Amino acid sequence: MKNTIGVRWGNLRVGILLTIVIILLFWASLMGGGTSIFQSKGKFVCYFKNINGLLTGSPVWLAGVEVGNVKSVEFVNLDSLRQIKVVCKVRWSVWHVLTVGTKVQLGTIGLIGDKYIEIMPGPVGGPPIKEWDVLPTHDPGDASSMFQAGEEALHKAGDLVANIDTLLGRMNRGEGTLGQIATNDELYIKLTALSANLGLLVKDLQNNQERLIGSIERMSNSIADLAEQVNENKGTLGKIITDPQLYDNLALSTARLDTIMSKINHAEGSMGMLVNDTALYVEVTNLMVRVNNLITDIEKNPRKYFKFSVF
Repeated sequence: MKNTIGVRWGNLRVGILLTIVIILLFWASLMGGGTSIFQSKGKFVCYFKNINGLLTGSPVWLAGVEVGNVKSVEFVNLDSLRQIKVVCKVRWSVWHVLTVGTKVQLGTIGLIGDKYIEIMPGPVGGPPIKEWDVLPTHDPGDASSMFQAGEEALHKAGDLVANIDTLLGRMNRGEGTLGQIATNDELYIKLTALSANLGLLVKDLQNNQERLIGSIERMSNSIADLAEQVNENKGTLGKIITDPQLYDNLALSTARLDTIMSKINHAEGSMGMLVNDTALYVEVTNLMVRVNNLITDIEKNPRKYFKFSVF
């Protein structure tokens, strides 16, 4: 009787031990996140506006490697950006990588998969963060926002396609400028004619340019020949420029003219008297007065000066 009771108690102890082990393993699978529950871990805090399904025990990744897990998720509602408080545990063996400037963000395995915390390390070689420090968060955008943005983009693309279809329909019906261009041959014919005329115009301009260049070259040669003749004292222009006789004649004529003008100014000679003496002016004036009086008297008394007889 005693042996039977002892065997049953021993089996019970083994069952209890196995149950405890299973419970620990199950808890480790939930809380460990792929890391050993016996590894020492440091803790830090981060705040999110929306964690989109992040759970206690979700993994914490660093450069694609799982280095810890989420210890707790708590709704705190501190402000519009700090709605959820998340406490993360990370192995001390990688804690030195978490330098000042480290940030965290939510990640998703696939578009609608499990959530995890991704660590973006700070500058290499910087001082490590302290335990329970609050790390800033980076919001890369969640799947719902991406789906919403994609839906809006699809709507805009649909509207664009509808507008293009409407435009093409109007073009096919010959409506508007584009429609006329697409369906009417008149513009093509006019453009072809214009292109041909422009070709002729360009050809004429090239010919005129050649003639102009030829004229300029001939004028340049003529100027060069003229300059050569002037330098060689040939021709009238060469004589004028190089022969001093013309200058001497002009100087002599100028001197003579100056002498005549001087005599006139000094009332010498007939011209001088005519210019400087007022007696002739007085006599001419008196003569003009008498002639004017005579004409006036003739107009008043023509019989006095003219006698007419018919028979």
